[in-house]
This record gives sequence, structure tokens and C-alpha cells, in this order.
Amino acid sequence: MASFIENYCGEWRSESGYRIKIEYQNEQSVLVAFYSSAESHPMPRPWCNNKPAMSMLGTLDSETQATLDIDLSEKTNSFCLNLSFDFTDSNYSSCTPSIIRLEDDNFLEQYYKLLGPLDEYKKC
Repeated sequence: MASFIENYCGEWRSESGYRIKIEYQNEQSVLVAFYSSAESHPMPRPWCNNKPAMSMLGTLDSETQATLDIDLSEKTNSFCLNLSFDFTDSNYSSCTPSIIRLEDDNFLEQYYKLLGPLDEYKKC
């Protein structure tokens, strides 16, 4: 494997049915699509004029180079879904999501529920 980011590539499904598809771009980035549990197409993002949650940029966290930050908005690193591996799993087959946003952008909290419960994702 050429880059650690390749461990994130593929399709992931959460315990509650949400899905993430991650496609390799290069050593530093991936493209990501996010699907709600009942949908077959990428979910709309109301905070981005309802643009579909597809072709979103994902990059390794600049500090740790181990977690993946997925830009949910058009401003880089202002509203992100962060994926972190369970490092006790040497196969990198499960990860835990969290939400990262700028402190001043508290209006985004109303959209958290659209991302589903932040439960574990398993690689399909």
C-alpha cells in the first residue's frame, strides 16, 4: 500500500445504515460520497444549497496523518466528518466518526442529525 490514506478507500456502512464511499485520488486525498440510511443517492447538504454529498474532499489530518477529515462544506476544514480507525484492528476494517467545525459556525449544529448517529462504520 503506497499511502496510509488507501486504508480508508472503499465502501463503509454504519450500524444504523448510513454509507460512505471513498475513492482514492492521490497520496494526500480521496473523494467521498455520503448516503443516508434510506437513500440510494448521495444526501443533499442544506448548508451547501442542497448540493449532493458527493465528490467531497477527504484528506489525512495534518497533525496526526492517521485520521481522515472529509470536508462537508465548501470551505476547507470548516465543517468536517472525521473518521478514526480502531487501531486495535490491524485490518483497518472499522472506524469511528466525529464532527469537527469552526467554533463560530454554531448554526451548523442543526444539521448534525442529518449525518445520523455517530456510530461505528464497518468496511463492506
